[in-house]
Parts: sequence; C-alpha cells; structure tokens
Amino acid sequence: MHAPSAGNTGSREPSQLRPVAGRRGLGTLVALGVVGAFAIAVWVMLSVDGSLSHRSVAESSDKVTIGHDIECVRIEVQNGTVGVDVGSERAVAYSVGVGRAANTAQELAEIEQIPFQLVVVSDPARPRTLILRGPFLPAGNSGLLRLELGIRIPAELALEIDVVANGHVTVGHRVGKTFAKTGRGDLRFEHCLGPVKAESGRGMVIAFDHEGDLDIHTHVGDMQAFVRRPGRVLRLVTGQGTVQCGVPENLEFDLDARAEVGRIGAGFDLTGETIGDYGAALVAKRGAASTRVVLRTGSGHIAFKPKKFE
Repeated sequence: MHAPSAGNTGSREPSQLRPVAGRRGLGTLVALGVVGAFAIAVWVMLSVDGSLSHRSVAESSDKVTIGHDIECVRIEVQNGTVGVDVGSERAVAYSVGVGRAANTAQELAEIEQIPFQLVVVSDPARPRTLILRGPFLPAGNSGLLRLELGIRIPAELALEIDVVANGHVTVGHRVGKTFAKTGRGDLRFEHCLGPVKAESGRGMVIAFDHEGDLDIHTHVGDMQAFVRRPGRVLRLVTGQGTVQCGVPENLEFDLDARAEVGRIGAGFDLTGETIGDYGAALVAKRGAASTRVVLRTGSGHIAFKPKKFE
C-alpha cells in the first residue's frame, strides 16, 4: 500500500459526491431482449484471450413459470453478465446470448453441445426457491463459455444471483430482498426499494435512489451509494478503493467510518481524525441514530455527505 501524499489527514475532504459513469444502464440491457449476434461477436472478440481463435455465438429466449408456493428466485451462472428488471407476470422471462471460444475446432464443437438455456434445479433443502442454473464448462476444458442475460421477474419476490467466476450484475426496481455475488465484476443497483446484500471479489459498486438496508462488500473496487431512504443498516466495505455515500439531510445515524490508509470527508458538521501515520476514523451519532452506518476501506478515501433527493 502507498501512503497518502504529505499533508493528507483524517479531517481533509476528498472530492465532492457526484455520480460516476458506469457501464450501460439496466434499461438498455433488458430492453435488448435477445442479444444481437453482431454485438455478441464483438463482445467475444474483445473479451477472450487471443489464443482462443475458434469462436461462435448463439442467442435464445425463454420463460419459466413461477409456482404459487415459490418465495425466492435464484440465478446461478459460471461466467456472464446478468441484468434483472421487473416483469409483469409471475414468471422468469429471459433473453440470453452466449459467446463460446476454444483453442481448437474440436474443443469448440464440444462446448457448442452444452445447452446454454437456464435449467431448473431442485434443492430439497429449499423447496420454496426456484433455482435456475446456466451452463458450466466441464472440469479440464480450457475454453470459454460466457452468457449475457436479460431477466424480468416480479419485483416483490426475493432474488439471489450468484456469478461464480466473472461477470457484472445489474438489478433495478426491486421491492423484495436481493442478494448478489460475483467472483469478479461490477455491481449496480438502480431504484431498489428493498434490502440489498451483495459481494464482489473485484469490481466497482454503484447504488442510487436506494431505499432500505444496503450491505455491500468488495475486496477491490470503488463504491458509490446514494440512499434516498436508509433502513436500519447501511454498510459499504472495500479492501481497496474510494467509498462515497450520500444520504438525506435529515438522517439520524450511528456512524463508524474508518480508512486504514486514506482520509475521511464528511458533512453534518463532522470532522474525521487522523489515526496513526496514514489512517483516519470518524465515529459519531446524530439524533435517534436509527440507521447504523459502517464505511470501510483498507486503502482509499471515504466521503459521507448529505444529499438532496428530488
């Protein structure tokens, strides 16, 4: 880790809170329906190792009815981008594009035999969860199989997304509980009205116009959250990266913000203190302290500021 430049202390403020540019929005992703072959082909060419010279693409769409006893939908994929928005019927409606690449024509042909649609998986331990699993490459296969999923489900159902290896996750307009995890990739939450818990091994985090609990961890990556109506918990933790958090001006909170290497800037007439040679901390309570706010970075800066919401 590198120390901050001379003169940086716990009381100095990082940049003002402002939205950052992210990857393409959820509306665009889901509105695409079936992903065009040309777009997928370009994506494959740009994202795979140049040694994987044999490539192919395909696309499909389908719908899985959600039984009346189902309380949660779980999506499991090995590699791929997942975008979820609200559907108008009690079903998981999805469009999927797949990019495949291999070292040899024979290996590519083997990968092409793997169905790339989502498959219903039974788990006796979770009878009220509808589990939909994407394709996984068999052990020992050196090729690549990556999905681009646009999904619509009812807003009130609980949702779980697990991208085992690499892939971005974007979720919008949720009301039910949401959990998202990716081994490596960005996390984005738009206009969610229910509790969100998420984790990424390495990736940028953006959440805006959020209402309810928010609990997100990333090992490496910047984090930015604008929480219109915080719940009981607001937790943003990164091992390395900047944390920016905007909350309503009238929020009553119990704040614990710490940067092992970095500085902290805050509104609400609060000032951070220097810890050791390079760290900073800010612990404070305001009003009834109805929201527990925990902000952490191993190396980076933290900003906690009031924000006006339209």
